[in-house]
Amino acid sequence: MFLIYTGFDSLATFGNNALLIKQLGILYHYDSLSKGLIDSRDVVYFVSITAFILVATRTVIGSRQW
Repeated sequence: MFLIYTGFDSLATFGNNALLIKQLGILYHYDSLSKGLIDSRDVVYFVSITAFILVATRTVIGSRQW
């Protein structure tokens, strides 16, 4: 999670698509939410990240043989 939080901001300094890379990170979406601005794009971002992490966790736990 730390890499998602700060990693995309660090990568945004390199390359031509800096804004696109920065928008993939949590910090970009969290900044507007911390100001009290609730935008549907930010909510969709956090819901999709949460869903992805839950599906990945379910897949990893389901693949283990107990």
